[in-house]
Amino acid sequence: MEHASAVLIVDDQKSAREVLRGLLAGQGYDLVFAGSGAEALSKVAELIPDLILLDVMMPGMDGFEVCRRLRADPLLAETPVIMLTALDDQDSRLRGLEAGADDFITKPFNQAELRARVKTITRLNHQRRLRTLELQAQRDRTQAILQAVGEAVVVTDMAGKIQYLNPAAVALTGFTSEEALGKSWRLWQSEETKDQLYAEILAAISAGQTWRGEVINKRKDGTLYDAALTVAPLFAPDNPDQPLGFVSVQRDITPLKKAERIKDEFVSNVSHELRTPLSVLTLVSDNLDTYYERLSDDQRRKMFRDIQKHTQVLNDLINDILEISRLDSGRVSMEREVVNLVQLAQVEIEEILPLARQKSQTLQLDDFEQLEVMGNPAQLRQVMRNLLSNAIKYTPEKGQIRCECAIIPASTSANSQETTWPGSANLPGGPWAAWRIVDTGIGISAEHLPYLFNRFYRVKAQQTIRGTGLGLAIARKLVELHSGHIAVTSVPNQGSTFAIYLPLLSKGKTE
Repeated sequence: MEHASAVLIVDDQKSAREVLRGLLAGQGYDLVFAGSGAEALSKVAELIPDLILLDVMMPGMDGFEVCRRLRADPLLAETPVIMLTALDDQDSRLRGLEAGADDFITKPFNQAELRARVKTITRLNHQRRLRTLELQAQRDRTQAILQAVGEAVVVTDMAGKIQYLNPAAVALTGFTSEEALGKSWRLWQSEETKDQLYAEILAAISAGQTWRGEVINKRKDGTLYDAALTVAPLFAPDNPDQPLGFVSVQRDITPLKKAERIKDEFVSNVSHELRTPLSVLTLVSDNLDTYYERLSDDQRRKMFRDIQKHTQVLNDLINDILEISRLDSGRVSMEREVVNLVQLAQVEIEEILPLARQKSQTLQLDDFEQLEVMGNPAQLRQVMRNLLSNAIKYTPEKGQIRCECAIIPASTSANSQETTWPGSANLPGGPWAAWRIVDTGIGISAEHLPYLFNRFYRVKAQQTIRGTGLGLAIARKLVELHSGHIAVTSVPNQGSTFAIYLPLLSKGKTE
């Protein structure tokens, strides 16, 4: 059932109020009465009626003053007011209009005219209120959406002054609403983004078009970020041809751009690394084919060995590329079981020991009872194999390689074990199951250590020793898949220490 329109009748004369009651009773209105201007202002604040019938000539506060006060109140300013007056002169009507009256009815009342005007104005006001409620609900929904979306949304006027930014924009740019409102939308422009680009965007907006592209913006703290930017014009409902502002939506694509750069570098490095052994294979095989009859048996055997060596290099590289690609795509087994790192190390050392003996190296595992973690045995063995094979390759003949296991407790002081267990000072939480491999190899200069686990990174002095430059990158990726850490310390001509740390499995947590 539709709610009855409330009509406030204000007149100091009771007889006049009764006349209006008689004319409007039974018409579906909720009639409320006030005998003075002060009483009217008191009741209207509580009621907020659909219409006020306001007598002009009242003692104390007249109708003009009441109307002025109504229009000064934001909550009541739009309430329709019909002034009731016995004055039919132009000056009185002008005063009423200046005070904010919507219409006039002259006493004595014409019954049909009064009812028609009241009906029309209450209907229009009712529709206005419904429309206002709809717009408010729409604004609330829009506001809720803008507050919730992950993209940064910024609304500006046509001069480019910021009028609104959502929480995602605050989080992305680092500027609070208070800092950004009223400022230019180029607040986060970086030196990487040219002024011409903004001119192109504004030209598109002025033409009523949407602009899309990528920009490099700058946060409040000065750091740069890549953003996919969409800028669209905003139009008034009654004027769809003239933009009154624009909305810009930024999506942070910094991780995506970084991934693209890494991929491009990866492809470039792969091409380079594949080209070298392929070139050698091509050259040697061509020479073998061309000069076969002129070559001695020893020369032929040497060339065949070169082909085999570079074929193996190519095979190792392809296997490592496939492995790193599987790790990047997540196509690796995530099955976990209880693993004893000590037993795993023993098995791996036994298998790789013949390689160490070929160089007369000493390879040993210090005694340790048990060190249990949750992990994938094959993946953890691959990590150990990579580190052990590197130690053998980069340690001279008759060198020493020692493996050790330990428990790094949560209470380890910042630097108490850092010199012997690299990276242990930065371990979060704990306790940790730790495994390290210490060699007396050629060592690595300090400037190379931060990049050692990067893909295809190889120390120049070591490039004469066969390798793909991917083994340590694979090891780090596998360790991180186990929520672990890997670290290194090294001294040139003295040796290196590589250590891995995995969450120690506490008793009762084997499921």
